Amino acid sequence: MNEHTALPVGRDWAQLHVATPALVLDRDVFDANMDEMAGIARAVGAELWPHAKTHRMAAAGRRQIERGAHGLCVAKLGEAEAFADAGVARLFVANPVMGSEKLARALALTRRVELTLATDTLDAAAAAGAHFAAEGAAARVMLAIDTGLGREGVSPAAAPDLAAAISALPGVDLVGIYTHEGSTYGATDRADLAARAVAAGELMVGVAEAIRARGIALPVVSLGSSASARAVAGVPGVTQIRPGIFAFNDLGQVALGNATLETTAVRVIATVTSHPDPHRACIDAGSKALSSDLLPAGAHREEWPGHGLIVNAPGWIIDRMSEEHGWLRWRGEGEPSSLPVGTRLEIVPNHVCMPFALLRKATVLSGDEPPVVWEGFGPGSSE
Repeated sequence: MNEHTALPVGRDWAQLHVATPALVLDRDVFDANMDEMAGIARAVGAELWPHAKTHRMAAAGRRQIERGAHGLCVAKLGEAEAFADAGVARLFVANPVMGSEKLARALALTRRVELTLATDTLDAAAAAGAHFAAEGAAARVMLAIDTGLGREGVSPAAAPDLAAAISALPGVDLVGIYTHEGSTYGATDRADLAARAVAAGELMVGVAEAIRARGIALPVVSLGSSASARAVAGVPGVTQIRPGIFAFNDLGQVALGNATLETTAVRVIATVTSHPDPHRACIDAGSKALSSDLLPAGAHREEWPGHGLIVNAPGWIIDRMSEEHGWLRWRGEGEPSSLPVGTRLEIVPNHVCMPFALLRKATVLSGDEPPVVWEGFGPGSSE
């Protein structure tokens, strides 16, 4: 498959009566994706905690719980509060919560839901423990492990000593370890992806065993990446997976072989607003609708160049973007196909989290039902 190939279109997304740029979601595909991942987790006895920062929508989060998720992972305390307001009872904030004001909010939230916090330093864990202990409570905490991404997380070698020190703190209940094995996105093919995923899972299980050897129960071993979720779920000793994109999919997941166009539940609909010469055009979806992300691996960029896949105009790519413009260029064979001003285009985004965050609502379709709108959280949930 490449940018020159005509792709099948099951639903006539581009003809929807929505103001563009617009995010459109096929709920039936979303449900099928949820059912698949929930089945994978259930078959191996692992829990599924989708990373809901992908969508930040109450309706989507509730539906994920209804379709087999055990809880939701979020990026920020405000997201956890918003999902708690929406009725989600188990939440994991996968970034350290810092500062007395936010720790007070976290403590208040633990009186409403089962809340787990994150840390990768003794000082941050001690601050949370002191705040909770002063109120006669204990913070459920998971320790972040770096499995190769080089972002947050303590090194596997240092984890047992740090876990022992955190476990000894008043006001802290160390319940597990977690990682974002984002380095798996650099895989060159399916075999490499599976190998990287299994290696990350086995590394985490080894770290957990070393920590348990210190007398710490540590019931949770959690990994989180849509790239690797199917493979890591089956690693013996992994108890929880936290993929986010899988429920919707995007071009990045297609490029990795985890999805197809038919299992991609979202489209960004855009309108051609300029077509000054045959080889170039502009649409009304720029970086504020699609993001500036390219695909994660160089090999995939050669096959799927640009900032998303234009399904109903093969040969055209989104070559560049400014905030409100997508710059289309012809890369197909022969003379360019015409793109009359007013033409609506159906785009599979490279990275689906960004259209959700930037457009903040989705028009949701299911069968022959009338479309409904799922709204995203407001600015307060970003804190």
